[in-house]
Amino acid sequence: MIKFQKYYVADTDQQLKARVHYSVDNRCDGRECVTIYAKDYSNELGQIFPANFKDDTDIMTDYIEKGRVVLFPNSPHYETARTRATLN
Repeated sequence: MIKFQKYYVADTDQQLKARVHYSVDNRCDGRECVTIYAKDYSNELGQIFPANFKDDTDIMTDYIEKGRVVLFPNSPHYETARTRATLN
């Protein structure tokens, strides 16, 4: 079970925890989404969301972005992630 907390996302089945921060509807194409950014260089977020995880940064931007997951309305975790992201 994936749980979205204020400062982390946890997968209780795999016993993984990834430190994250959230962003809502930040796409230039205007699509609704929740973007979950990893705060650490570890691969926990990628293990929690293996199909959605993306880390396409280069060496110059890697200190800013460590990887991300973008959830769209058709994702089963979208509503829960959006609720958590908008609570602040």
